[in-house]
Order: sequence, then structure tokens, then C-alpha cells
Amino acid sequence: MCPGKDEDKLPFSKAADVYAFGTVWYELQAREWPFRSQPAEALIWQIGSGEGVKQVLATVSLGKEVNEILSACWSFDLGERPSFTLLMDMLEKLPKLNRRLSHPGHFWKSAE
Repeated sequence: MCPGKDEDKLPFSKAADVYAFGTVWYELQAREWPFRSQPAEALIWQIGSGEGVKQVLATVSLGKEVNEILSACWSFDLGERPSFTLLMDMLEKLPKLNRRLSHPGHFWKSAE
């Protein structure tokens, strides 16, 4: 079996994984869910139209760099979502001001 050959037939994608990463990362940064207190139908419309992301990012203060990464991960256009390699570079460039000394800053780097 050729790797990637049947990838288009799968019910998930790398773009969906990036979106999911952005959602979990938002929850870790903001310490709350990005979409809450709304009926499922409203959430589906907001996320599907891309409007929900704009509303979430407009109401939270996580910093310009974090918002840029979240915007990229949650981009409505699947082609505009970053690869995990690019995402790793974006995360590496974040200011390290709040990183504790015990926090492993290299946890996403590959062993060389």
C-alpha cells in the first residue's frame, strides 16, 4: 500500500488535526472552552462559516502572537492552515517570558 494514496478517502485530515490542535491549545491558554453556552446549531453555523473564530479571538486577550497562531490553525480556508512543521516554528518564536525553568522548551523538537 502506497502511503498517502488513500488519504483523501479518510474521514479526517491534517487540516482537521491542525484545527483540533488550535482548539486544545486555546483551551490551555485561555483556561476555558472557545465555544460555550450556545446551542449546537449555532456553533455548527458559526464554526462552519468562520464567524465563530473571529468572535472568540475578539473576546480574549492572549496576545498578538497567540491570536495569529490560533487564527492560522482555525483558518476557514483549509489550505491556509499551517503544517505541523510550520506550526512548530511559529510556536518556537513565541516570547518565552512566561515559561518556567522546569518547563521543557524543547519538547516538540526531534532528537538529532
